Amino acid sequence: GMTVEARITGHNKGGLECEVNSLRGFMPASQIALYRVDNLEELVGEKFTCLVTEVKPKRRRLVVSRRAVLEREREEAKEKLRASLAPGQTHEGVVRNIRDFGAFVDLGGIDGMVHVSQLSWSRVNHPSDVLEVGQTVKVKVTKIDEKTGKISLAMKDLVANPWDGVEQKYPVSSRVKGKVSRIADFGAFIQLEPGVEGLVHISELAHQRVHRVNDVLSEGQEVEAAVLAVDGDKQRIGLSLKALQPKPEPAAGKGKKEEPEPEVPAYQPKNKNLKGGLGGPSGGEQFGLKW
Repeated sequence: GMTVEARITGHNKGGLECEVNSLRGFMPASQIALYRVDNLEELVGEKFTCLVTEVKPKRRRLVVSRRAVLEREREEAKEKLRASLAPGQTHEGVVRNIRDFGAFVDLGGIDGMVHVSQLSWSRVNHPSDVLEVGQTVKVKVTKIDEKTGKISLAMKDLVANPWDGVEQKYPVSSRVKGKVSRIADFGAFIQLEPGVEGLVHISELAHQRVHRVNDVLSEGQEVEAAVLAVDGDKQRIGLSLKALQPKPEPAAGKGKKEEPEPEVPAYQPKNKNLKGGLGGPSGGEQFGLKW
């Protein structure tokens, strides 16, 4: 348990030979550092602060550990860092692990997680598309869970929000150009700039009825559209392709007003003296008929 200074005098397969206050000591390879050290020879001549882990005077055995000191210092640094962390702070860290849902960043002994939705203002399919293990990144602390100790981080908050002032950049009725980023059953998303997408609803693809979006557009296609609506707060832009297309001419025989049919004059009998009807005699009585 005592802290001593050890000077490395040699090495072997098992670890490092050292000298502590003129006494011969030994440091196992597993106790040299927090990580595996492959080249022990490069440590010969160095001095390290170590912790005495075993003493047997009769056997002249003295064992020390540098790792124990490093672990203690790391824990102290972690507690100090944890106490100083607060939402809104910006820190530099190293990407330690990448998962489907995000990336874990080491802030200096404490890991925080950047969710995939917080990596960039642009759509990110997988964190490995923008990050790699060992990469140094700048992150912003967004939330600290006091109960679980989990730290939520964000990277996109450190760059300007592309949706700021989007109403002025893409006013209603203006023409815009973009690339089809993805296609859904109800329409197609058009990327106007990194982080800003607009939606062309399937009903706004063409004047005629469109059954499938793929029949009109494909991913990666460059298109020009008209802006129908803009909502910067909800990060939504409505676009239309058919608004820039000429309206089709009506088919022959369709769209014309039907002329009214000529009135048929009421029937006027030529001989007004004809007998008949329901009110008068039928004339059959002359022949003995009773009608």
